[in-house]
Amino acid sequence: MLRVVGCVTQDHNLGLVALACLVCVLATNTSLRLLVPRGDGSRRNSAIRTGAAILAFSTGVWTTHFVSMLAYQPGVPVSFDVPLCVLSLVIAIVGTAVAFTIQPRERGANGSIIASGLTLAAGIGAMHFVGMRSMQVPGVIHYAADLVIASLAAGALCSIAAMWLLTRRTVGWASVFLTLAVAFTHFIAMGSLTLDLVGGINVPSFGIPKPELVMAAAGACFLILTLALTASILDQHLTDRLTKEARRFRALADATFEGLIFERDGRIVDANRAMCELAGTDAASLIGRSLSDLIPGIELPQTERGRPVEQTVRLPDGQTLPVEILWRSGPDRGERVVAVRDISREKAAEGQIERMVRFDPLTGLANRELLEQQLQRALALSDRTTIGLALLYVDLDRFESVSETLGHHVAEQILVQTARRLENTVREVDTVARVGRDQFIIIQTLTEQAVDAAALPDRIIAEMALPFTIDDQPIVVTASIGVALYPADGTLAQELIKNAVLAVRQAKNDGRGRWRYFEPGMDLLLRAKRSLEHDLRMALKEKQFSLNYQPFVDTETLQVIGYEALLRWDHPERGRTSPGDFIPLAEETGMIVPIGSWVLTTACAEAMSWDQPLIISVNLSPAQFLQPGIVSTVADVLRQTGLPPGRLELEITEGTLMDDTQNALRILTSLKAIGVKIAMDDFGTGYSSLSYLRKFPFDKIKIDRSFINDVVDDSEAETIVEAIVAMSRSLRLNVTAEGVETKQQLSMLRALGCNFVQGYLLGRPRPAAQLDLHSAKTRWHVIDHAGSRPVASPAARSA
Repeated sequence: MLRVVGCVTQDHNLGLVALACLVCVLATNTSLRLLVPRGDGSRRNSAIRTGAAILAFSTGVWTTHFVSMLAYQPGVPVSFDVPLCVLSLVIAIVGTAVAFTIQPRERGANGSIIASGLTLAAGIGAMHFVGMRSMQVPGVIHYAADLVIASLAAGALCSIAAMWLLTRRTVGWASVFLTLAVAFTHFIAMGSLTLDLVGGINVPSFGIPKPELVMAAAGACFLILTLALTASILDQHLTDRLTKEARRFRALADATFEGLIFERDGRIVDANRAMCELAGTDAASLIGRSLSDLIPGIELPQTERGRPVEQTVRLPDGQTLPVEILWRSGPDRGERVVAVRDISREKAAEGQIERMVRFDPLTGLANRELLEQQLQRALALSDRTTIGLALLYVDLDRFESVSETLGHHVAEQILVQTARRLENTVREVDTVARVGRDQFIIIQTLTEQAVDAAALPDRIIAEMALPFTIDDQPIVVTASIGVALYPADGTLAQELIKNAVLAVRQAKNDGRGRWRYFEPGMDLLLRAKRSLEHDLRMALKEKQFSLNYQPFVDTETLQVIGYEALLRWDHPERGRTSPGDFIPLAEETGMIVPIGSWVLTTACAEAMSWDQPLIISVNLSPAQFLQPGIVSTVADVLRQTGLPPGRLELEITEGTLMDDTQNALRILTSLKAIGVKIAMDDFGTGYSSLSYLRKFPFDKIKIDRSFINDVVDDSEAETIVEAIVAMSRSLRLNVTAEGVETKQQLSMLRALGCNFVQGYLLGRPRPAAQLDLHSAKTRWHVIDHAGSRPVASPAARSA
């Protein structure tokens, strides 16, 4: 070691040694910074940077060597062999190119790091000793083998260390070790040199003398400085551009409504602001976290998905949030961008609509669609086991009379309390459904038919005999029950329901407030049906039917837009008969067709006599709608009465569309071609399939009164109505709300954007003679603007 130190301090010009070290530091630092990967990911840019690094390091090391050689002062004339000088430069370039090419850019590839370091050290050593061989002196040069080996070993160790540090992106320390590799290789090797002067040996005249070599070294040094400056400017430019683009991308990512996650090797490397808000935490808590920990069960396949996939995000409080995810390849290799969208509102809306489709909105019980599904499952279970089944049809007694006397509010409270009583009477395995206004069906599983089938209706009859308490007023509404057993009273679902209905009618005929098993010989009920059928035929001939008209009002202008025609039957013996008592029989017997034709003709003729061109709305029953020739029947009525088609609105119930959707679509399309308007009546009380609204050419939907009753006080009811109105608006459908009985309901519906309203607040059904059709008297006036409390004029009330 002392020999090496003495060689450097005594046999060298220290100024030139310092210059050589400066050139070496500049070359190593420049080349290593060019080797560090940049985020642009361009192969072309990477190749340019690697080439510049190779040129900078190889020429820098070569310049360092020859400036150091210039610093060497042996005390004799010295020149340099040109071909060997050039060869040493070529060796430096080739060795550097191989080493930098195989050098890994990321951590982990230790074998490649060692190979790169050894190759680089070998190139430096070969360049040095070839350069030493180019030195021409009047004597013989000898080398100490131990110092030669030490110089090569030190260079190799420092080169390997520099390449390892480079993969850790610690360019400063890597530059230090690479500079030491060059310095150790050169100066330890110079310390091993011994010059024996020999007389008669002259320095060749064709060699490069020291002054010229100084110029060459200075030129090479200037080239290194130029390369360093150029590389520095290029690096700064690229860094500034990438930084600017990174800021722009971050601002763009944070401005999106959807969450964005950058993932690599299953872990989150970055996330935008929307993702942090969605996950309920900050970016620091997300970065480094496992993606599967945030989104349990997520699997990102090798190929990109074209459709979103539903997943859940785990929130800090342990709750989960439903989301949709879609991923794409990221800007860096192995990185992926995952887009995350919050779909909790959509899920909540779907849940509300699903409940609306499958459950009765007033009572919360299963509706007819869900009942049929449950009944089919129960029948299948009974077939596989020894468990029996009873179907109970519960019908409230004189409910229509209570409704007309006490009002719809009281009637609906009775229905709600009845539903709770039925639910509390049955077991959890039984099903309770509301299938009509005041009709309920119970599916009861049986172990011992004779005992179980009798016990439940007894309990229900006893429970329903207790008075209801509504607004501190006791009200007694009993129930009649019909019971049909499976398989004794029918093997099909509809057959069981039909026979249970026959049994409940028998119970009503026997005095109400009791229950009856179905019996095949219920001739009395059949005779009663035949008698009622006969009376229906006579009613049509003897003109016992009449029409009442109920107005519906535009919520914006508070102007009466039209009237709905409602059928009434004044039986000569029974008096005013509820449509619920005779319409089902009329549909069953086919009498609904001539009755419906009379209603349509009478309503259109009456509308033609009005002074104002108001709309007349007429209900079409399923049997009437599906009869052959209904389109021509409507066209004939319009032609005979002279009513413009645009003034006629036909109301169709949801159940009408179920049996034969293709035929129903054909009929509705033909009716629309005539010019009449089509409305879906009682929306939400039956099947409520949203596909019907998209598939069939409706102009309007009518929200059933059961949704309107609690719209003021019940936020869930308000949300459902708002969802229906918003959905209808998106489908370009008008909306009429039925059953509006309070000013608060009217104000709420106006605020929600409902187009039309109809109910007792705006006018009860009246005969045509009692309608006041002068426009000045059919307008509603809002006199309390602060509370949006509309008040009708006396004439409007009478209408």
